[in-house]
Amino acid sequence: MVLALELGRRSVGCVLLNDKPGIAEAPKANATSPRSMEHLRRLGIARRFRDLGLAPDYPTDVAYFTRLSGYELARLPMPGWGAAVAETARGEGPWPGPEPAHRGSQLFLEQVLYERLADFPAIERRFGWRFERASERGDAVDVETVEVATGRSKIITADYLVGCDGGGSRVRKGLGIELEGDAGVVRAFMGGSMVAAHIRLAPPAGARWPRPAWQYWAVNPEIRALIIAIDGKGRYVAHIQLPQRRPLDAGYVREIIERAAGVPALQEIISFVPWTAGYRLLAQHYGAGRVFLAGDSAHLFTPTGGMGMNTGIDDAVNLAWKLAAIAKGWGGPKLLASYETDRRPIGARNLAWSKRFADSVGTTPATPAIETDSDEGARERAAIGKRLAAHAAHEFLIPGIHLGFRYENSPLTGPDGTAAPPDAANEYTPTARPGHRAPHLWLASGVALYDRLGPEFTLLQLGGSGAGAAAIQQAFAARGVPLEVLRLERAAARALYQRDYALIGPDQMVYWRGDDAPADAAALADRVRGA
Repeated sequence: MVLALELGRRSVGCVLLNDKPGIAEAPKANATSPRSMEHLRRLGIARRFRDLGLAPDYPTDVAYFTRLSGYELARLPMPGWGAAVAETARGEGPWPGPEPAHRGSQLFLEQVLYERLADFPAIERRFGWRFERASERGDAVDVETVEVATGRSKIITADYLVGCDGGGSRVRKGLGIELEGDAGVVRAFMGGSMVAAHIRLAPPAGARWPRPAWQYWAVNPEIRALIIAIDGKGRYVAHIQLPQRRPLDAGYVREIIERAAGVPALQEIISFVPWTAGYRLLAQHYGAGRVFLAGDSAHLFTPTGGMGMNTGIDDAVNLAWKLAAIAKGWGGPKLLASYETDRRPIGARNLAWSKRFADSVGTTPATPAIETDSDEGARERAAIGKRLAAHAAHEFLIPGIHLGFRYENSPLTGPDGTAAPPDAANEYTPTARPGHRAPHLWLASGVALYDRLGPEFTLLQLGGSGAGAAAIQQAFAARGVPLEVLRLERAAARALYQRDYALIGPDQMVYWRGDDAPADAAALADRVRGA
């Protein structure tokens, strides 16, 4: 849907196929990164998304327990989204951008994306249609589709095909592209057979129950579980490591949920589905010919760190502007190849971080003493609580991962001789070095620099006489590359970008910077358009 919206807002005709009749009815991802929220802001739906799910003042703490009704081991306090948005607007908090991370279910994200699709006539929605196979011929792709309800088939002829069709991607398999990496990793948690259950919980009268949090982790030698609040009103998604090999039915799900809760708190099982944790898989290639892969079809994560969906959204944004440039006629012959060059290293990077987080929390030990009212139990709870508190800060406050990624070897950017800052999880150093995300700046109350950028390329002018801007404008116009010039006479902006000019791309990445126009401005235009 993000890919379709990025094309649709540019009036590029596209067909969106989904074998389901509508959007997801079961919770999937539960954390939307600040980078993804920046994209949703550009699409005009960030606030709508925040308004669904948890209330603005509902705390988004991450808390660890022996069981929900047992001992609390550790807690990472985090504010509700209302306070997080307010502190971000003041230039405070852990997320230096226009949008903080949002702890909202993919249920609600899909809802707002689906609603937004209707606003763009260029998007043809075919929900309830299944992709069967594709064949490339010359300058087109023939896509065979089947309407699930009736079985009737239809061939769609398109310029390009993008498979955003998950870990079992038919599109990827049709290309003969394999996934490489780790599979079948077994851990005490987040490694092996799991169940995801959409449930309602309410503690029985008089039972001990934790203070509100966004995530509740159960750690004991019998059961490991992660229970995430969806609406703050009793609806949750539970991810539980299956303790025994036995048929997965409602009775088994009820049993393990109540073992994680420690009291008979389960009110309703809305749905459940088995899944396997322990994957760290990356596609050998992100496409072939006129067919591309994005999201889980290109990389398969264990969900620690919340990077699977968010990496996929960033894939879609990178690919969409390049497809649109080709459709509009100004993209060059090397532009689409840069998608894999840019995004596959980011997939590998993010998969590595996700595995580290899974290894950290998934190998946390626990003995029966942890649940006893004894000196030994107190010592074990203190030691494990210290370990989990450090882990939580390391996994859930990761601006470096979400904002500090870089396209180091992109053929569209040119190095400027400056050294790259460290690529650390918990630290982010804003930099306008080419290949990095453009540093954020508030221009007025509620107005971010990103809100003022043009729809495609923007030349940020922070000094100089203006002759350099005119030379770049002329070169881009000659190549038909859309460019807007944004002049800011602010010392803070000049200090942040460290040059008089910075070229920001359609995906809010820096493609070039300098104190004057390059000697060959036409070569710059050709490079960024993939020519």
